[in-house]
Amino acid sequence: MIELIRGADISSLPELEYHGGVLRRNGEPVDSLTLLRDTGLNAVRIKVWNDPGNPDHFPSNQTGALCFNGPEQVIMLARRAHQAGLRIMLDFHYSDWWADPQKQFLPHAWQGLALPDVCERLHQFTVDILQRVQAEGIDVAWVQVGNEISHGMLWPLGFLPGNWPSLAALLRAGVAAVRQAAPEAQVVLHLDAGCDQQLYRHWFDQAQALDVSWDCIGLSFYPCWHGSLPHLAENLQMLAERYGCPLLVVETAYPRQLHPKRNGHWLLQHTGAEPHPATPEGQAQFLGALADVLRGVPGGLGQGIFYWEPALLPLPDGSRGVWQNATLVDDDGEALPSLMALGHL
Repeated sequence: MIELIRGADISSLPELEYHGGVLRRNGEPVDSLTLLRDTGLNAVRIKVWNDPGNPDHFPSNQTGALCFNGPEQVIMLARRAHQAGLRIMLDFHYSDWWADPQKQFLPHAWQGLALPDVCERLHQFTVDILQRVQAEGIDVAWVQVGNEISHGMLWPLGFLPGNWPSLAALLRAGVAAVRQAAPEAQVVLHLDAGCDQQLYRHWFDQAQALDVSWDCIGLSFYPCWHGSLPHLAENLQMLAERYGCPLLVVETAYPRQLHPKRNGHWLLQHTGAEPHPATPEGQAQFLGALADVLRGVPGGLGQGIFYWEPALLPLPDGSRGVWQNATLVDDDGEALPSLMALGHL
């Protein structure tokens, strides 16, 4: 049986811990990274923002002043993950704030620059972060060049549709930076809507035609938004046969609870086409079924899974509550059976 990557995006952990939040095992507080490792996880994903928390510039001023997810915080979290023996994926958003299919804001320091200058800044920023991480003896296994870039990145320069040559230039700059600074790392190109065969085929055909290289295709798959596991399996099979590269579900999640009076406060408001209940046990069933899909990819190319933010609990001021029903820990930070299931896929 193929050993899967059993990972989690842990980008929010430093902020949780700063505000006094802890994860627990059998009621006792434990180090978050140690808990994940001891539960059986073998990898983590950490997002990188360029300059969060700068009050004088948009989009940097949309984040808190403590600069979580900025370069210094990323390096500290990567150090902890490395010390825990976990493999590391760095996820470059190339923004000062969230980058996703709805928004891909240029970092404030790159705004107003021409495409060649942005390509140079992107290349140097990527090289700098990778070199700083590796200077501490930390290996990086995967590097995402952009986050959920179905509609491009660094808008308006790399916006899709219509700007494929510009997007390809940006991607080539990022890929070249990874090849230079971390040649052993796998370059991951990541789209959302993991069941959409037409999107993936068209996108990666275009990238290939414009000399964009990659090592691994990353997919987001949330049943609440993207479809069913059989449709994901069909897309993974097509990608494996067409491109012959490793495939990773780099974002996924499933609700552990639903409530008619509270669903409006949560992002995951139903389970989509999946039959598993919205309980910790249902989360475990979903993760097991997802792992089976990955193992069924032709050629052993289904590489693994990263659960998105299993400990994104609300902060004392009530913020971040939108993910409360999708975590793999309960409201007190106690590890749930679903976290154990992720670690034993």
